[in-house]
Amino acid sequence: MAALLKRVSLRTVEKDENVTLVDSYDVCGFLLEIGVRPFSELGFGTSVWGACRALCHYFEKQKVKFYNKKVIELGAGTGMLGILAVLLGGEVTITDRPGLLKIIERNVSVNVPYPDRSRATVSALSWGYDHTLFPSDYDFILGGDILYQPANIPLLLKTIQHLSNEMTTIYFASPMSIHRRMISFTYQKLAEYFHIDLVARYEDEDINVYKMTKIGSSYWRAPPVIEDEFNFSYNAMINGFAR
Repeated sequence: MAALLKRVSLRTVEKDENVTLVDSYDVCGFLLEIGVRPFSELGFGTSVWGACRALCHYFEKQKVKFYNKKVIELGAGTGMLGILAVLLGGEVTITDRPGLLKIIERNVSVNVPYPDRSRATVSALSWGYDHTLFPSDYDFILGGDILYQPANIPLLLKTIQHLSNEMTTIYFASPMSIHRRMISFTYQKLAEYFHIDLVARYEDEDINVYKMTKIGSSYWRAPPVIEDEFNFSYNAMINGFAR
């Protein structure tokens, strides 16, 4: 049974306007010192969550290679996944809401050696709105615990449809113990557009790691993502379970 990446240490930090603690992890031969700010007004993105640790552990055990690959992390929060991908040789765009970018930039500057920082780009990305400002030729799309808000799912789907092509590999990790029905329903909807494989399971934390690739065929066209239809289907599913 797979075990999550374990914390090496947790220490307080002073005189840093962006973070209050440093959360340290040893992964892929690197000591990542990730600045966090739990219980911040910025929301959930200021902590290292189990899904991120699951993906880091999976990349280490499977020796996933990012060298010379074009990578984007969605909903990056602290930026830990994207930072690891940079250290493993990737050209990485680390994205989240504007309010979280200072924490990501801080963590990049602390963990990525100066000569490698040109391969790390930190950028705001609003799913479903400005995703078309980004290219569609990423080799990898990464996301840890980003499926927890139903209203955002059709926006995320539009975004990953645009960012990906048939050669793109997508890795998502999701905690199943919270919002299990909603997350399971979301992966059912994603399966209309992507081939999905469950590649790792972390029983202790009830976290699944999924690997996805875009369905491609000269005779197949992806159905349009219609937010109202998605929300109606989701609400009908929840109401059905509630009866």
